[in-house]
Amino acid sequence: MYPKTSIILPTFNEVGNIKNCVDAISKILDRASFDFEIIIVDDNSPDGTYEVARVLAEYDKRIFPFVRMTERGLSSAVTFGYGMAKGDNLVVVDADFQHDYSKIPEVIKLLNDNDIVVASRRSTDGGYGNFPIIRQFASRFATKISEWLFKVPITDPMSGFFGIRRSVYLQIREKFNPRGFKILFEILSTFRTDKIAEVGYTFGLRKWGKSKLDSAVIIYFCWDIISIKWKQWKASSRSFIAFNSCK
Repeated sequence: MYPKTSIILPTFNEVGNIKNCVDAISKILDRASFDFEIIIVDDNSPDGTYEVARVLAEYDKRIFPFVRMTERGLSSAVTFGYGMAKGDNLVVVDADFQHDYSKIPEVIKLLNDNDIVVASRRSTDGGYGNFPIIRQFASRFATKISEWLFKVPITDPMSGFFGIRRSVYLQIREKFNPRGFKILFEILSTFRTDKIAEVGYTFGLRKWGKSKLDSAVIIYFCWDIISIKWKQWKASSRSFIAFNSCK
């Protein structure tokens, strides 16, 4: 028997995907006999995504929709969902079918023995599928930068499909200020552990709507890297000064 899992679904303008996404995830987890809830965090989508989520919740009491009226951003939506979740395992997926939902049970099982489990496009059994070449290049370039700067011990630190233990989140929630699109990257730069596993998956095509990835996201990512590195440098400098002042 596995502990309860909270599936975190951040959404913005996913009215054409949200019902099928929730149905697909629910069927997969029901077949695997997992105890779960689905937390939908919508950033006040103008297309009516939250209204559809509310209707879904009326028919299934395991679905909990929330709308944020003023805040925006994928990372902060995920942490909002973490705060609302009641599960011991927290699994983040997108609502657009680009993530392979059939891999969620494997992520949950691996969380029994690991702090973090990442669904990776770059593992031996993963892939980018029909992801546009230019975006593949951008993703791989960003991954190389993150590995170089932070010595990240996984193949795909830019993944948006991952699970962590609730206990891990509680340890680090005061240590980072999530923003932008790549919360896993910040979690990995904040929390040090050897208990990390990967699950390979092939990136799929969006079923409906437009991708949120644009040049602004790349700019935010670069700023995030600088900010995280700066915080780490300041922390190490303070430790060095404190150590020498005690001599």
